[in-house]
Amino acid sequence: MKKDWFEERWNSIEVPEEELDKAITNGIQAGKKETSNKKHWKLPAMVSSAAASLILVSGLVFSPITEVLAKVPLLNFVYDEISFPVGSELFNKQLVTELNETATSNGVDVTITSAYYDNTLLGITFKVTSDQLSIEAMDRKNSPQAGYSYYLFDGDEQNQWGGSMSQLKETEEGFVGAMEFQQRDQSIGKDFTLPITFTSILGKKGTWKFDIPIKQRTSEKIKIDDHATTTKGNFSININSITKGEATTILNYTTTRPPNGEDDHFSIDVVDAQGNQLSKRNIGKTLSVDETNEFIKVKEQSLFTSKLNEKDDYIVIHPKVSRDEFDTIQAFQKTPFEIESKRFGYTMVVENVQINHRQLTIDYYLKNVDQEKLKKDNFLNFANQIKLIRSEDVIAEADGQAQYEALKEDSLIYGNNGKIINQGELHLQSTFELKSDFNLKEYSLMVPFGIFSSNAPIELDPTKVDISS
Repeated sequence: MKKDWFEERWNSIEVPEEELDKAITNGIQAGKKETSNKKHWKLPAMVSSAAASLILVSGLVFSPITEVLAKVPLLNFVYDEISFPVGSELFNKQLVTELNETATSNGVDVTITSAYYDNTLLGITFKVTSDQLSIEAMDRKNSPQAGYSYYLFDGDEQNQWGGSMSQLKETEEGFVGAMEFQQRDQSIGKDFTLPITFTSILGKKGTWKFDIPIKQRTSEKIKIDDHATTTKGNFSININSITKGEATTILNYTTTRPPNGEDDHFSIDVVDAQGNQLSKRNIGKTLSVDETNEFIKVKEQSLFTSKLNEKDDYIVIHPKVSRDEFDTIQAFQKTPFEIESKRFGYTMVVENVQINHRQLTIDYYLKNVDQEKLKKDNFLNFANQIKLIRSEDVIAEADGQAQYEALKEDSLIYGNNGKIINQGELHLQSTFELKSDFNLKEYSLMVPFGIFSSNAPIELDPTKVDISS
């Protein structure tokens, strides 16, 4: 994987309030390009257990609660102050299991204090006690941001689950923290235990091992008929099933897109019968891909951290699709010259190219771009994300993944300080800092036209889905 490329794609995300969902879409697409499979399609590998983003699947459940946990002051604090929304909701419903499992290493006690499960999310809380620890250790150089580190199972990166970690907080009873995980698949047995090993606590190295028992139960799953489909052009979405949890909702659906849409991403908003929009948690997890010469059909799953009311007899799905394409690469020519998007018809007209004091400046206009659907930030982002690529490293007709995997460390030169010269005329400028041995004839332009299409999604007609039982 190319670290510089990933960081560049990450920085391309737009974050004004009204564009936040589109930004998440762009980030998801960047992540897909980091996989190693041809044409980007892959059943997602789990990110590091310390990552903040979750890839969610179902299959876990804890045994019923044995005590009224509202009487436990420490758990009240944990779920009120540092836990995650699903955990807090389940705690308030008395659907959290109290635990008291302790491991000791190097004078530090770690105790698992509670656990919860809903639909696809598994959470735990824990307490740390020792007179050798200080919360100031989190501020030390190279220390874990959360104040602790851990691994699941045998520690192999491929076996880790995605998850979120709270920072440790100090209380009168010790330091407390919370973690939330997602199971990688649905193949666990009835008497499954989650192995977790803490390896450092506030700068203190050690080994604190636990096997947390987890039992399955059957979730309420509603199968949907074939009428819950909406189509627009070459894009369609069909709702397959809905799984109702105590604090979450899962939708499974199938999306269809054209053969050149392997980088396209569907997003959905869900509104219940009372008009309330469900809160998004993880949208568009790829379960499987069926690719032919006519279409790409993807089975997907989305998690919402909102519970459907028992009185709801329908929901309304609002789908949209953000289209993307790999950057267009073209060698420099005598100005003026044009660079055209391979998929969307956008055109960049390069009017002037100048090199002055090791700085390359490219002056250009954009054509066939709908300004009404885009923000100023989208154009600034485009100007900053144009790159120079060494021409000898360009692979003709390669897909994006193959091209990036072939790049050497010094293949790309990234732009900086992009400018909008005239918004109405779509007159922009990009600049590049150069090395002393730079030769313009040895480089091509790498133009990210996909920024425009990704931030102007196609909206499909809403579809009403009957969920009455």
